[in-house]
Parts: sequence; C-alpha cells; structure tokens
Amino acid sequence: MPVTTAPYYIGLDLGTSASKGVLYCRNRNAVLARGSCPVRHLRTPDGRDEIAPESYWQDTWGLIASLAAQSPAPVRAIACCAASGNTLVCTAEGQAKSPIISWLDRRKLPAPCPDLHDLVGWPWNGGFTLAHLLWLKEHQPQLFGPNSHYCMNNDWVQYRLCGNWALDYSSATPSFLQDQKNRCYHRDFLQLLGIGEQQLSPLCPSGTRIGYLRSELCGPGLSSSTAVVSGSFDHPCAARAVQVLQEGELLLSCGSSWVGFQPRNTRTVRPGHLLDPFLRDQGGPWGSMVALSKIGVELEEWICAHFGSDDQRYELFNAAACAGEGPARQLMQETFRRFQALLGDRPVRRLAMVGGPSEGAGWRAVAGEVLSAEIVISEYSKEAGAVGAALLAAQGAQP
Repeated sequence: MPVTTAPYYIGLDLGTSASKGVLYCRNRNAVLARGSCPVRHLRTPDGRDEIAPESYWQDTWGLIASLAAQSPAPVRAIACCAASGNTLVCTAEGQAKSPIISWLDRRKLPAPCPDLHDLVGWPWNGGFTLAHLLWLKEHQPQLFGPNSHYCMNNDWVQYRLCGNWALDYSSATPSFLQDQKNRCYHRDFLQLLGIGEQQLSPLCPSGTRIGYLRSELCGPGLSSSTAVVSGSFDHPCAARAVQVLQEGELLLSCGSSWVGFQPRNTRTVRPGHLLDPFLRDQGGPWGSMVALSKIGVELEEWICAHFGSDDQRYELFNAAACAGEGPARQLMQETFRRFQALLGDRPVRRLAMVGGPSEGAGWRAVAGEVLSAEIVISEYSKEAGAVGAALLAAQGAQP
C-alpha cells in the first residue's frame, strides 16, 4: 500500500505534568511523528491543585493539530489514554463551570462505604472524582443542577472533539463512581451526590467509536470522517502497545514511581492493588496495577550523591552496576526485590520495561536476575501509552 493511502491514527497520552501524542501508521507499525504539551497546574499553599479548562483544551488541541498536519493522508481516528481521576463540572453542552481538579489535589475525604475497593476496583485514598464531587457539593452547591455534567478531563476532551459524551470502563474506574464488576454507575453514590446518571458520560468499552470530528475542527490532516474513539487508563493502554496481554507477563513503567501492570485471568482484589477491566470485553484478562511510589526520586537522589549531577551520571551508575557486586548493583537488586514483594506470589515469565531505567544495561541485567524473567525493552519507551491509544483508535475506526 502506498504511504499516502496507509491508515494513520493519532494517539494521545493525557498525563499529569505533560500530554504526549503520536502520529501512528498501523500498516507499518511505526510512529511517524511525536509531540507533547505541558499541563499547567494552579497550586495553592492549602493543597489545592487545579487546571484551567480552556487553556488545557487549547494546549491539547494544539498537540492534535500539530500531529495531524504531519500526516501524509487524513487521520482516520483519534483516541486518548489518560492518567485520569481529575474532575470537571460543565454544562451539558461542554462549557466548563469549574476548574479541572487534579487527582493530585489534597482535599481528602473518608471513604463513603467499607467495601469500596471490591466495588470500584481501586483502594480509597481520599481523593479522585467521587471525593472531589462530594467536596464541591458541600462547598460550591451552585455547581449542582439539572444542566450540569460531571466528567473528567479525558471524556471532556472527547466531547470537545466530536460533540458526544462517552467514557470507557477503564477510565471510569478512577472516578470511583463505577460499579466495576457490573459495568454501571453505582446508584448509591449518585444518590449521595444528588445527580442523575444522565449527567454522567455513558459508559462503553475501550476502542468504541464515539463520533466524528466536529466540522469546525477540520483542517490539515483532519476531516469530518476522522473518528473519535474511546481510550483507557494509561498503563493498560501502554500494555497494549508493548504486547503485555497474558497472565505471567508484566509491564514495568519506570518514572517518578514505578508502576507494574499484570494481566490477571481472575478478578482478585489484593490490598494496595488497582484493578482494571483491560481486555474483559474481548473475553481476555483483567489488569492489576501496583506502584512503588516515589522510588524514581529516591534513586535519582542516590545516583546524584554518588555519581554527580551531570549528564553522564546514568552511564556511570549502570557501568558500576555491570562491573560487579558493588553498591550500585546492590541498589538495583534491592529495588527489584521491593517491587517483587508488591507483586505477590504470581511468577513473571516476561517483563517489558519502559521509561528511563529500561535504557540501562545494568537495570536490564538485574531485572532478569531478580525476577527470573525474559526482559523485553519496548521501542516506544515513554510513548507506549500514546501508541496504545493509537491502537485503540485503529480498533474503533474499523467498519
């Protein structure tokens, strides 16, 4: 097939500090263009963390338009994955009535019911959408009314693109409003908030075609035939990109925190683990996520203390770890043992790593040593979530 007629897709990873995007050719399994834009937070001394909605939309749309302009042919579909759990109140027509409250916001509330982890799939931490809405109901009741729509940044972006509301089951999980097992909004929580189900985005599987691009957004690389497709939470999307699809496989995303994503054939609720619907709609596994919080920050401090802060520090650190059983290798071993303890008793036969440490030979060697697993390094690295979103876009664009 000539390049000019190959199918092209845009995948977005709507992150916390930045959003990333790729222009992806499915036939060639190749990223043709990439880009990013910052997410600008408004933080206050009392712990509030908010994002101005219109600026957020303009930044996100600028990223989409930039990627589309580099496409050799009209983009067939767009999909987003997201580090969701952020909250926005808007009108039914998508006009923002509140700032976007970030999942990093420190306004915390107690859990509304004792069995919440089993119900929604995630353990309660006092924040995310349900807590945000409960706080707003008490402190800003004027935001609650029949013309209000309650959403997150990802389903709002989708609405801005195509004019239809929708939210996939995966992204709905960190809203804490969804009964994950029964794939519906939990009525007790809606009654607690005093809102109707029609004021929330209809739930759907990942990879569902929601609509088509609004005519006023059409331009270079984009047309009224460009589909808008539902995505997923970010780590399940990255797992699709690196082909971590079966039990016994593990995606390890190495950033400020290290997050492990494991497909699981059964829905098992374990303390501290986050459950995702993942491939259940195709008869496949659930997904289980666990995080070694802030380990990236700890490692960076140790590396700088022992190898300096210039650009060569990671190479020196890896070289020292590869040389023998010194402090650098012992630190790597201890890091993987800590992570292994979080995973529980499920063996890992194949480990796909993404993020900065995946580029270091020492980390790869020690991962295989401690976890006794085949180590796979993804070519997509930090773009795995965006590539997974592009794959969902391709799925939703099929006739």
